[in-house]
Amino acid sequence: MTICALSTGIGASGVAIIRISGPETSFLIKSLTNKALPKPREATLLELNNINNSRPIDQGIVLWFPGPKSYTGEDMAELHVHGSKAVVKELQETIISTKKCRLAEPGEFTKLAFLNGKINLLQAEAIGDLIAAETEIQMEQAQNIIKGKSFLKFNELRENLIKILSKIEAKIDFPEEDLPSNVLDDVKKDVSIIENEIKKILLSYEVGEKIRSGYKIAIVGPPNSGKSTLMNYLSKRNVAIISDIAGTTRDVLQTNLNFYGYPVIISDTAGIRDSKDVIEKEGIKLAFKKSRRS
Repeated sequence: MTICALSTGIGASGVAIIRISGPETSFLIKSLTNKALPKPREATLLELNNINNSRPIDQGIVLWFPGPKSYTGEDMAELHVHGSKAVVKELQETIISTKKCRLAEPGEFTKLAFLNGKINLLQAEAIGDLIAAETEIQMEQAQNIIKGKSFLKFNELRENLIKILSKIEAKIDFPEEDLPSNVLDDVKKDVSIIENEIKKILLSYEVGEKIRSGYKIAIVGPPNSGKSTLMNYLSKRNVAIISDIAGTTRDVLQTNLNFYGYPVIISDTAGIRDSKDVIEKEGIKLAFKKSRRS
């Protein structure tokens, strides 16, 4: 089935990009433009018309990517049009009205790229991370995975394990053969090296996951100790209400910050003290819960 979707943000903008992928892509482009297909991978300025009544919708850039040399591995096209809500809506509606195309599900273009062998699973996940990246370090981490650095390392470990397995099988299957006496000693050394490499990867995963999801920091302490003031100072805006009255903060207040490229999620919590106020006591419980998770 052919799919289409708005690839740029929702809302009015200077430019909007609509992607189409699937076997009916060429038919849809010819129907929208009333012309032959443009040259592959060459930006072509064309009139885009309503397929049902030939009414002009917009003039835009059409990019045609015949499969398998495309992002998804299928025939694919991009329509670069003005980012008007009306233009995007009518283009999508006229494409879908042909019954030869449907709206793509979230992440479906990347899913097709994975299923068609254009990217591996690590790269597919990293593309989602790159789209969601808010800091420079998050962006760099996602780009390194997309470039295949992690995959190459995992593949190297896999190949080394297969070599080790072949040596062990040879020793078991051909015990009478004149195999080198130090085969098993070499196997032990190789296994130890791989084990250490895997341990390093697992340790780096913890750091990588924090970069991906953000370092969680909770500001915890007694009432009127400056927790909300610190929160506002770090945020450079008034996130929390500041007052001399103890117990002003009842709920957990949270803000996302960028510390030198590192994503940080800071939480301001209720002041911890003995209190008879039911609501304040709930806020203090939340403070302890937040601190345990930070």
